[in-house]
Amino acid sequence: MRFAAAFLLFFAYSFSHAQHSSWRIKKFKYENKKVRLDTLSIYPNSFILSYKGDTVSLNNYRLNFSSSTIELIDKSKFTDTLIAFYRVIPFDLSKKHFNRDTSILYNPQKGNRDNFIIKQVYTVDDVFGGSELNKSGSISRGISFGNKQDLGINSSLNLELSGQLSPNLKLLASLSDANIPIQPDGTTNKLQEFDKVFIQVYNDQLKIIAGDFWINKPQGYFLTYKKRGQGLNLNYKWTDSKKGEWSSQISGALSKGKFSRQIIPGIEANQGPYRLVGNLNEPYVIVLSGTERIYIDGKLLKRGQEYDYTIDYNTAEIIFTSRNLITKDTRIVAEFQYSDQNYARSLFQGSIHRKTEKMEFWINTYSEQDAKNQPLQQNLNDDQKNLLSQIGDSLNQANSISIDSVGFIENQILYKLIDSLSFDSILVFSVDNDSAKYRATFLNLGQGNGDYILDNQIALGKIYKWVAPIAGIKQGEYAPVRVLASPKQKRFISSGIKVKLSKNSHFMTEVAYSENDLNTFSKVNNNDNEGYSVKSIWVNNIKLKPKDSLNFWSIKTSVDIEALSADFSPIEQYRTVEFNRDWNTRGQNYTGTQFSSNISGSIKHQNKGEFELKGQQYLIGEDYNGYRLISNGVIDTKKWKGTFTGSLLSSDALEKNNFLRHKTNITRNFKFFKLGYIDDHEKNVFNQNNGNINLKSYQFFDYQFFISNGDSTAFKYKLFYRERYDWKSDSIRLKEGAKATTTGLELNYSKNRKQNFNFIVGYRQLKIIDSILMPIPPENTMIGRFEYNLRLLKGAFTFNSFYEVGSGLEQRKDFIYIKVNDGQGIYTWIDYNQDGIQDLNEFEVAQFIDQASYIRVFTPSAEYVNTYSNEFNQGIFWRPERIWSQKKGVLKILSKFSNQFRIRAKRKTNIFDTDLFNPFENKIEDINLIQTYSTIRNSLYFNRISNVFASEYRFQETKSKNLLATGFDGRSLSYHELSTRWNILPKLTWEVFGKTQLKESKLDYTINRNYAILENSLKSLVSFQPNTKFRISLEGSYSEKKNTIEYGGETCFHSEAAIRGRFNKPKKEISQVRLKLFH
Repeated sequence: MRFAAAFLLFFAYSFSHAQHSSWRIKKFKYENKKVRLDTLSIYPNSFILSYKGDTVSLNNYRLNFSSSTIELIDKSKFTDTLIAFYRVIPFDLSKKHFNRDTSILYNPQKGNRDNFIIKQVYTVDDVFGGSELNKSGSISRGISFGNKQDLGINSSLNLELSGQLSPNLKLLASLSDANIPIQPDGTTNKLQEFDKVFIQVYNDQLKIIAGDFWINKPQGYFLTYKKRGQGLNLNYKWTDSKKGEWSSQISGALSKGKFSRQIIPGIEANQGPYRLVGNLNEPYVIVLSGTERIYIDGKLLKRGQEYDYTIDYNTAEIIFTSRNLITKDTRIVAEFQYSDQNYARSLFQGSIHRKTEKMEFWINTYSEQDAKNQPLQQNLNDDQKNLLSQIGDSLNQANSISIDSVGFIENQILYKLIDSLSFDSILVFSVDNDSAKYRATFLNLGQGNGDYILDNQIALGKIYKWVAPIAGIKQGEYAPVRVLASPKQKRFISSGIKVKLSKNSHFMTEVAYSENDLNTFSKVNNNDNEGYSVKSIWVNNIKLKPKDSLNFWSIKTSVDIEALSADFSPIEQYRTVEFNRDWNTRGQNYTGTQFSSNISGSIKHQNKGEFELKGQQYLIGEDYNGYRLISNGVIDTKKWKGTFTGSLLSSDALEKNNFLRHKTNITRNFKFFKLGYIDDHEKNVFNQNNGNINLKSYQFFDYQFFISNGDSTAFKYKLFYRERYDWKSDSIRLKEGAKATTTGLELNYSKNRKQNFNFIVGYRQLKIIDSILMPIPPENTMIGRFEYNLRLLKGAFTFNSFYEVGSGLEQRKDFIYIKVNDGQGIYTWIDYNQDGIQDLNEFEVAQFIDQASYIRVFTPSAEYVNTYSNEFNQGIFWRPERIWSQKKGVLKILSKFSNQFRIRAKRKTNIFDTDLFNPFENKIEDINLIQTYSTIRNSLYFNRISNVFASEYRFQETKSKNLLATGFDGRSLSYHELSTRWNILPKLTWEVFGKTQLKESKLDYTINRNYAILENSLKSLVSFQPNTKFRISLEGSYSEKKNTIEYGGETCFHSEAAIRGRFNKPKKEISQVRLKLFH
């Protein structure tokens, strides 16, 4: 009863103060001038600007707290109503306030002096100076100490600067001393580059960047790249006396990555993940964020969960969304840069470009080299350097024994060397102080190529075991060797010119020189380092005399030739992504001078269509000679639209080849809908000298019919049916091997920004007709995606929903325990079986701080399992203060209640059944459940934005299960929490928190860590803050924890009291003191 009376008193107190609250909500439209929000000054750090429900970043506006005026930086982004939330102080600090106006007493004339008026000159203590600079962030230096930690010195730098440095010079900078070991999230189209540190000084002509920057492709044909560097970049533009526009760029930097191109075969019913590897088949690489280009069937994809794919840059894994159904027929190409820390690598780049009305000219240079005497992740001894100096460019011979005599070291996997069965130097795992002296790393060489197998997984990592050969044939797949990375050097120079010969024609030519040294330790094979290339193009485009300006014909002809020396090496791939597939040279080791030519002619009507014919030739030394005929057509009338492309390749290499291809796309428009037909056909036959056809010969025919509506309507739909037939060679003829049918539906509604809807579903059946020609099992694949977003009542009500089903892979994860300094870890090791081996089930959460000597680190593995997955995200937000805060009566009371509800569920299972579509079927004990993560959270607020009294009730339930190499790891947590905040006085605040929760752990690789703990806790906090500089808090808490009888029935009672003090002098210093007692 007392509690109810006190609670009603709190409500009455908050309502009485609401009439005199300093809180303001202001709606306004920005009209290209400063807007004054209030007649009183705004309290600093209380201001929030909202636009269409989203918080506007500080970088998008300038706010004067004293005069309460706001100015938008980019006015074009904010065309609708903005809402400002802020508190005011009872003064207008932009006006003068005084008891006596001295101007009435004395008004000094020029040259006079009044000794009775004291004038004090104030100086601005600004580290950077200049009132035109916008500064945000902090610089801090401090010390910390306590009875559970040593004396430590702390420092941090996190600054962002922007604005005018001088009348003709601007500054933009992002400075931080944080070492961030992870990459940005690759689930969105735009990346947040939080690890980018730079200073940029610029104006209309000049731009200088020091720090992290991008280097993009310069003008030209052969030199193509997109690099991330850390160093200095200079750009300068100017115009000469002959109206020539010049642009130049020069850079010197440490290169952050190495380019790699990988062709990935699609797997039936597998949306991912697909792992990217390094140039030396390194299984675990880190992809540099934003450098990847992912193609499917020659089409460049768009990153983002709402688009085509997502990527985890830290594990180098790609997952494709439901917009692209991945099958056995999908051609995936990935071009990316990954972190390579074998050597320090420098990069130098320069370019200059001049453009006039009739001519362009450019020169580009590029140089990238490893510092062979500055290895980073590999330490080379003299024997290893000698090995690299002898093998030249034969890098497949750069294998070195990885056995290292280090003596006995605790908390490491060590081996002893023994002799067995006439074999010597055999590694055997040991924990003996006297014999365990050797450390080794093992490389997977493939089954039958090594003498070791994986024997066991313990807390410190993997243990390998030697197996004896049988009849001289090796029985293992691992060997104690490591691949030595050689230092490399690349140089490139290109120069070109483009001339406008007449009104209708132009000519371009470019020459290039390349140098590629694969091993700078060695002079062997250096005769193949240098290469040359040339490209020339002539284009003529004639417009025939039209009857009117909107209806005319044009004829276009072009001739181009390209020649590459045998050792020419581009920096990155400059040709089209499927160039080698178009000419059937992919995967072939053809060598020699390359020559290609192209002659084309086309006729085009401005409104009705186009027809083009091309003739091409491609030569590679004496190994390959190919001729290709291509025709392209486009037709466009009011009712009919269509495109056609066809090609025929005839080539002569080791075998004679004929490659026929065509694609067709035809649509017929009706009043309310349109019908369409699409097909794709290829027949690729390699004829052998004995009259048979090579087993790599194939043929397929893929077609689909669809019905859809026009693109101009708010509601769009598409229904399609698709079939594909595959033929494979049995060495005599092409024989049908498989048939696939796909049915799909796409719906989209987007009338305005308040509501949008998107739905995609597809079902594919793969039938295997000949299992010898197609040695894969038949599959039924289903993918689906549903998205719905709704905003009502000026953003007061928001509804967001996302659901997706698909199939793919789930990686089995390993984990190891790493020894750290005492007190800095989480776990302790207890050798239960007294064998000296740190088994996985012998690590427990430390009960005392001095025993916490280990941390657990998850490591990726190369083992995956097939899964069927679904994901569901739901968010419902109710914020009535946006529409009812100015109302009276019942609506005023209801405006004080707001709610946030979120659900996120992700589930992967290994069986295809109806539970596949249910994201909430996540029983951790289910053996078919491979991985799951789900969380349900609801927060109910009362008086959330009040500065007097506020309360919140929160409920959350979380479940997770992860697949490990040794079993599964399942955890769950659910709790209810009630919190209140009461500002008793303007300087005194009381906060109370009550919480009850159930925390469970279910592991199958060990049973002594399973638990189900019920906890009830209460916490109270009283804070006194007399001013903005000083704050002191008293804190007390009590909790009861009890494990269930099934897992031991332990009970814990915990009480704690603490006092905290904080002194903050803005822009100067921060001091904190904390004293805590617990029992």
